Amino acid sequence: MEKVEEVNIQKDRMLPIDDAKEKGSKRIKSIDRFRGFCVFCMLIFQFLKNFPSLGILARLADHSTSTGIVIAPGMTLADIIAPAFIFAIGLTFTLSFTKWQRLYGTKNAIIHYLERALSIVGLGTFLDLCNKVLDSMDGYTLNAFDYTVLAFSIVAIIGLILRLLALIPAWKSKLAVPAEHIFYGALSCMGIMNIIITTIDFFAIQNDFGAFRYNYWVTLQGIGFAILVAFPFVKSKWWVKLIGASVILVAYSVFHQIGDNKAWLDVIVHGGTIGGFGWGAMLIFDMMIADVYFMKKRELALSLSAIFCALGLFLTQWLGVINLGSCSPTFILVGVGLSGVIFFIFDYLDKYITWKFEVLVWWGKNPIIMFLVEFFVIGVYATVMPASALSGASWWLAGVQGIVAITLLTAFAYLLARKKKSISL
Repeated sequence: MEKVEEVNIQKDRMLPIDDAKEKGSKRIKSIDRFRGFCVFCMLIFQFLKNFPSLGILARLADHSTSTGIVIAPGMTLADIIAPAFIFAIGLTFTLSFTKWQRLYGTKNAIIHYLERALSIVGLGTFLDLCNKVLDSMDGYTLNAFDYTVLAFSIVAIIGLILRLLALIPAWKSKLAVPAEHIFYGALSCMGIMNIIITTIDFFAIQNDFGAFRYNYWVTLQGIGFAILVAFPFVKSKWWVKLIGASVILVAYSVFHQIGDNKAWLDVIVHGGTIGGFGWGAMLIFDMMIADVYFMKKRELALSLSAIFCALGLFLTQWLGVINLGSCSPTFILVGVGLSGVIFFIFDYLDKYITWKFEVLVWWGKNPIIMFLVEFFVIGVYATVMPASALSGASWWLAGVQGIVAITLLTAFAYLLARKKKSISL
C-alpha cells in the first residue's frame, strides 16, 4: 500500500505547483499581476537595452549609476526588479509549501522544495554553460568543470524529453517517475556543484582580484540560493522570521563592511554564494511581510514595507550606498521595502479597477517558461543580428523590433494561460 501511495505522489509531482494551489483556493489576482509585472520587466528591459537609440527605454535595464535611471543613492530603476521578483516569491512561498505539505505530506514537501531550489540554481548553471559554449566559438576554452556541467545537462535534457513523452497516456505509468528523478536529480546536482565552485571563486578573487576560476553565477542562481537560505523559516511565525532575518542581516552586514569584502562581493554577480545570504535575508523579510498581509493586516504590512525602505535610505550615511552588485545591507532593506510598496500599489488598485485585459496575469503564470524563451529566442536574436540592427539601429527600427518582441512574447504567454499550461520547477 505504501509503495502505491508513493508512486501516486510521484505522479502528482508532475503537476505544476500553481495547479495545486488553485484547487480549492481563491487566487489573489494582485499577486499574479505583480509577479507578471516583475517577469515582464526582467525580460523586456533586457531586450530593450540593446537599442541605445530608444533613449530612456534603453536605460530602464541599465544598472550603471552613470547611464541608468538613478532612483536612490547608488541604486537605479533596474536594480529593483530582482528584489521585486524575490518579494513575489515571498508572497506565496509559505502558502505554497503548506498546500503541498497538506496534499503530499511533510517529508515530500521538504524534498520537493529543496529540490526545486537546487534545480533553479542548476537551471542557471545550464544557461551559463550555453553562454560559455557560445564564447568557445570566439576563443574561450572549455575547462573540466564546463564538460562536467555539459554531461549533467545532457542527462537533464534526457529527463526533460522523458517528461514530455510521459504526457502520452499510454507511456505515463512507465515514464513519469523515472523522468522525474532523472530531470530533477541532474539539475539538483548541477546546483550543488555550482554552489561549491562559486564559493571557491570568492576566495580565489581574494587572492587574485577579479580572477575567476569558474564564473558560474547569475540571477537564477541567486534566486535558488536565497530560497535555500530562507527555507528553514518557511513554517515559522512572522516574528520568528523577523528575528531570523535580522540576525542573518546583521551578520552579513558585519562581513560586508569588513576590509575589502564589499569590493570582492561586487566582482561576482549579486555577491555569489556569500551575497546569497543577503538575498536569503531579503526573502525571509518578504515572507514576514506576507504573513502580516495574510493576517488581514494590509495597512500594517504596507507600513512595514515603508519602514524598511526608509531605514535603508537612512543607513546609507553609515553603511554606504545601495549596491546591487555586492548586495549591500542598505540594498537589502530598500529592496524589501520598495518592492513591498510596489506590490501594495497593485493590491490597492484592485479596489478601484476592474481588470478586463489581464496581460500581466498571463506573464506571471509561467515565469520559468518565459525566462527560457527570452533567453534562447531573444538571446539568439540579439547574438546573430548585426550591430546595425541593434546598437546602431535608428529609433523607429528599434521601436519596431521592441513592439514585435513584446507582442510575440505576450501572445505566447496568453496562449499558455488560455490553454492552462503551467510549468514550474
